Amino acid sequence: MNGLTKHYKLIIFDFDGTINDTSRGIFATFTRVLENFGIDASKMDLSPHIGPPLKSSYSMLVGNARCNEAIALHRKIYAEINAVEKSFLYDGITDVLEKLYSSGKYDLAVASCKFQPHLLKALSFFRLEKYFSCVYAQTETRMFKADIIAELISDKNWSKADCLMIGDTMHDVDGAHQNGIDVAAVTYGFEKREKLERADVVALLDSPKKILDLML
Repeated sequence: MNGLTKHYKLIIFDFDGTINDTSRGIFATFTRVLENFGIDASKMDLSPHIGPPLKSSYSMLVGNARCNEAIALHRKIYAEINAVEKSFLYDGITDVLEKLYSSGKYDLAVASCKFQPHLLKALSFFRLEKYFSCVYAQTETRMFKADIIAELISDKNWSKADCLMIGDTMHDVDGAHQNGIDVAAVTYGFEKREKLERADVVALLDSPKKILDLML
């Protein structure tokens, strides 16, 4: 499972759980939002809500009727607490991006369910923008990973056969499969390893360095 059988030209990275450990800021944001809805999140496991679109998470947490209200509040609080600066890059990921970019073999992109302005701020804060030819994240018109990937591929006129998605959750796996592209899963992110082991992926990667080993 950890060897590639074909050469890819286009690598689409997820962000949360793949490039950046965003858990501290996201947990704090969810906790504050839920407090506003009278929900005590102190004993809740919020890790399943890192990666999925906010619409899915808040439909489950506060109900469909108040979901949009919760999403708007989430985005507001995320910015207020400066959650971007509470996150950190996974060890070695900058070196991975630098070497993939410098190799000239790949075009790199990001497809994330993070809110687009928040993702752009994070990439700027960590000085990663130069590595990516395009950055597609959640907007008012594209909420789910499959939609985000689809729009990216369509806008760039990329061949699906040349694309490889790299992500850490089943949302990444399913989003890639819905678009007919291959996917490699990192196991150091937010998904349970056993789920990824059962998934249809071309590789399981236990560290950022393994991404480099696989691609170069």
